[in-house]
Amino acid sequence: MKKVLLLVTAFLLFSVQGFSQFGIKGGLNYNRLSDIDIQALDQNVDNSTGFNVGILYKFKVPVVGLAIQPELVYSQTSCDFGPIMYGGASHHGDLEVRNLILPVSLQMGMDLILLRPFIQVAPYIGYTLSSSNSVDNLKFDAEKFKYGIGVGAGIDIWKLQISGRYNWELNSVADFEWNGYKSLKGGKNKGFELSVAFFF
Repeated sequence: MKKVLLLVTAFLLFSVQGFSQFGIKGGLNYNRLSDIDIQALDQNVDNSTGFNVGILYKFKVPVVGLAIQPELVYSQTSCDFGPIMYGGASHHGDLEVRNLILPVSLQMGMDLILLRPFIQVAPYIGYTLSSSNSVDNLKFDAEKFKYGIGVGAGIDIWKLQISGRYNWELNSVADFEWNGYKSLKGGKNKGFELSVAFFF
């Protein structure tokens, strides 16, 4: 009986080693800030590009095609405002938010020897590390905690993974106050993330 247990344990350890990988990732964020109920801000916000970099761990479930991939990612997002005409002057600037994000990507794919295409769903939580604001007359108080979900697809090629997903942040980004007008909704952040990962 002990020999059987030892054999089973050894097999499981070998399986976990063979189906799990650590890696690093990096890429670009293309995000949009929307649903700000201050009309001058909502109508004058432009899409902007940021970046993401982090570490990840992938565990493939044998046979069924499922992989679970938790990640720890530093993500910088930004947006541009303006020009906003108010009081005979043109106001403009940008916002930048730097986050620590923990997504867990649930991937369903198909192993094709050299390739593994997959689709993914990735719920996430996050924490705002810092933010900056250069918009004239705007008070911007970023929410510390955030949560959301991403959906997308990708492909594994040898030790590389190329993936893209669209992320929806489900809670408000921040409290806004511009020239005495306060936002009641706080705005929503959503956008596309493209990344490349390398597994060791």
